[in-house]
Amino acid sequence: MSQVECYSVTMESLEVWLVATEPEMWADSARPKDFPAPQETIARIAKATHAFLAGETDLLEVGVNERSLTHHLAVHIAPYFDQWHTDCEYNRLGDATKNLPRPEELMTSPDDTSALTIFPDIIVHRRRTHYNCAVVEVKKAGNRRGLDLDVAKLRGLTMAGDYDYTVGLHLIIDCARAVVADVVAYRGGDVDDDLTAYAQGLFIQ
Repeated sequence: MSQVECYSVTMESLEVWLVATEPEMWADSARPKDFPAPQETIARIAKATHAFLAGETDLLEVGVNERSLTHHLAVHIAPYFDQWHTDCEYNRLGDATKNLPRPEELMTSPDDTSALTIFPDIIVHRRRTHYNCAVVEVKKAGNRRGLDLDVAKLRGLTMAGDYDYTVGLHLIIDCARAVVADVVAYRGGDVDDDLTAYAQGLFIQ
């Protein structure tokens, strides 16, 4: 066998050894093994939302504020993502504060270029990592206050970059009827028509 052939066999053996040992040596322990696709994420949140609507009728009937609704919805979402953290109004990016460029519609003047500190209603993520699964913004039907800010958060947090959440959902809840009146899905920084249609089929009954 020539030197070249011996070298090839040696390199092949080395590659086999590296492949066999790489998961143990280089695996990212922070990355959840359960990293659902966007459709699966939406399906889980839809199930949690229906459980929330069925189980929290006393909250819905008295017309509590949106913060109370999102807190209880997050409690229902969490068991569907047991390898993740489900948080309300979590405004941290590692040790820094979550900020987004201020959208034009939220500027107080043409010279207003200050960053926008954001408090997402609900996020599914791994704290202190860059693994971000879902962001959910909740609005009560008929309440348009802060709607532009909700949209800005969903666009900014699902955009490629520091946050890059896999999917965003904008839920409009009709408290009087205890149903989801509308839902819009975001991916890649914009409304995703296909995911929105998929979500509407699961959330709206």
